[in-house]
Amino acid sequence: MNKLILIIFGVLIQNLVLSQDFKRQIEENRYLEIKQTKHGVIDSLNLIITPFIYDKIYYKNGRLIVQLQNLKGVINTDNQLIVPIIYKDINSDEKCNRFILCTENNQFGLSDSNGKVIIPIKYKRVSSVENYNYYITKNVNDLNGVYDTNGKNVIPEEYKFYTIYDNKIFATKNNQPFILDIENSINSKKLETDIIFINTYKYHTKGSKPFQIIKKGHKFGVINSNNKIIIPIIYDEIKTAGHWRYFIIMKNNKLGIIDINGKIVKDLIYDSIRPSIMYVVLERKNKKGEVFSYEY
Repeated sequence: MNKLILIIFGVLIQNLVLSQDFKRQIEENRYLEIKQTKHGVIDSLNLIITPFIYDKIYYKNGRLIVQLQNLKGVINTDNQLIVPIIYKDINSDEKCNRFILCTENNQFGLSDSNGKVIIPIKYKRVSSVENYNYYITKNVNDLNGVYDTNGKNVIPEEYKFYTIYDNKIFATKNNQPFILDIENSINSKKLETDIIFINTYKYHTKGSKPFQIIKKGHKFGVINSNNKIIIPIIYDEIKTAGHWRYFIIMKNNKLGIIDINGKIVKDLIYDSIRPSIMYVVLERKNKKGEVFSYEY
């Protein structure tokens, strides 16, 4: 009986919340409001500017991303259509005042805040470069390129990208490794042909810097964006360790931890290492596990 009362009470509270209006000012004389689960925009006189027909409205880049059922589009705060409501997803890049568009067929492109398409909607992926005003594309052949915020193609889609950090990209073209400089191609570097880049997860932590795990022959090492070896190419395997300052190294089937300065902080004596965001757990057979916490 008590359980039934709680269920009824919960339904009543939910209906009460849904029946209440929600209003938030988004700019001068414009208020986003929710009425009976539908979203719209009114002015200070309660005149309806955007009708209450939308399932969701997000205020981004001085525009309104609106959602009708499973489709999204963009309107301005005067209810003028900017981007047709035909997209599966729309993500805003507020830093560059751009919208990344995704169709129902998972084709990506980019528009400006006025709805002008500046990167064609034909890519398998479009993503922004952290801290820089560039966009990475991946085409149907899984090759990458770079556009600027005005839609100019600054690096042709001829490369496979690995680690990307600010204006530097570790990439290959026809199996030739490069370190590309987005801002100045003169500074791009062609590396030795026997170097192989290893896919490396990038950890977005404070102060992180661009490093790339490489393989030469049968050995692994790490280089930086200036093509300087920071971890010698002597290990049987190298993996990221959950923080950009540290790597898991393996030699003769034993594991250890090395930092970006090439200093071994945990000797190669372990049988398994389990990384996490803040620390790693190091284990040896018939020994109690150890915990190594990252220094930030």
